[in-house]
Amino acid sequence: MSASLSLPSNRSQLDILFRQTLIFSKMFKKSWASSPEILKILYQHSCDYAFNGRALELVERNLPKMFIENDQVRNGIQIQQGWFISPMNDISSRFFESGQNVSRAFWRGYFPGPNRKRNGLIIHLAPTGDDTYWRRYNGFVKPLLALGVSSILLQNPFYGERKPSNQFRSSLLNVSDLFVMGGSLILECCFLTRWAREQGFSPIGISGVSMGGHMASLAVTNIRDKPVSLIPLLSWTSASPVFTQGALAEAIGWKELSDELETNKELEKVLCDCGWLTMMEDQTHPAYKLFPKSRAHRLMWILMDAFTNLANYPAPVNTDSIRVVVAEDDAYVPRSSYIPDISDLWPGVSVSCIPGTGHVGAYLGSHKLFQEKILEAIGYSVPAPETTTLMDIPLSHQISFALARLRVRNAMERSNEKPRRGLI
Repeated sequence: MSASLSLPSNRSQLDILFRQTLIFSKMFKKSWASSPEILKILYQHSCDYAFNGRALELVERNLPKMFIENDQVRNGIQIQQGWFISPMNDISSRFFESGQNVSRAFWRGYFPGPNRKRNGLIIHLAPTGDDTYWRRYNGFVKPLLALGVSSILLQNPFYGERKPSNQFRSSLLNVSDLFVMGGSLILECCFLTRWAREQGFSPIGISGVSMGGHMASLAVTNIRDKPVSLIPLLSWTSASPVFTQGALAEAIGWKELSDELETNKELEKVLCDCGWLTMMEDQTHPAYKLFPKSRAHRLMWILMDAFTNLANYPAPVNTDSIRVVVAEDDAYVPRSSYIPDISDLWPGVSVSCIPGTGHVGAYLGSHKLFQEKILEAIGYSVPAPETTTLMDIPLSHQISFALARLRVRNAMERSNEKPRRGLI
């Protein structure tokens, strides 16, 4: 271990340290929803389609047009950049009223070039805060390409090129933005897997770390025409504890949300219509037991449970091709006793636990394991490649490097200097 860095004895404390370093990243500091009616529309859509595994029906009713804007071969690798209009736009254009670019599903693909065998394809979804392709490319795409496995990196709504002009970095302004993101990614993955099959790719899997892993899980519950492998890494079954008890809870604009909850009558009506207001005041509800003194925390738990709890969605078609990886001491994704265990929801699923580490430590130190689980899920028996990437540097050095990057970026933002691409 590096002499310059002393890791906390409780590895989940490293998660807290990273969160504290991101002092400028405040989430949901504007409102519960850009318009309270958005929550109602989203919930009705989920009840009618996503909760019943019918999202693919919506996609096939009006298939998006795929636009390929760049297609080149470099060093034996075919690289494509493309986009399509999110099928979520067909449900309500109000979901993307913060900017036309938010509705455009931008992606980048990396495929073995001509005359090379292609051994399946993985769609990689972004974790919280990852608004570039860099981390996913270095941590996953490069080593998988060495084995002939293709990758598509899909950009999240509200991230990167899909970020609203008034949003700071990847800090979502409204709680409803997260649910728009989730609903969009479900539909976009339904379309992308269909398109990839038409291009001849097989087998196909969807993976992601943290929030990306949870979004991947939601998507696969609704891809029911043909089996798709699923590899959720460092995620679990519901975002309720993530945003109320985990490290990210410290980054939420609770005062703004609490004030709005007490004064916004339109919001109160929507909460009443959807049954959420009754849940908030029910003293037997888990949210009330956990947060008897905070209505905002109770509502956050209830909304996250409504939209993200995997128990509300059908089990994937084939649980045998699912590989779940969790960290034992994860402070970002707490495995609360009030949310279901994934093995109970999806019998037969394979769950691996990384012992003695938290969220950040597991992410920085477990990429070889992640790669192995991806390969297992798509039925590729060759061990993960030995190619060296940034993720193979000793963990203590990676942590020092990551913290230094965050501090430099925060310092530049304090002085209103735009961060350079290499620091992002």
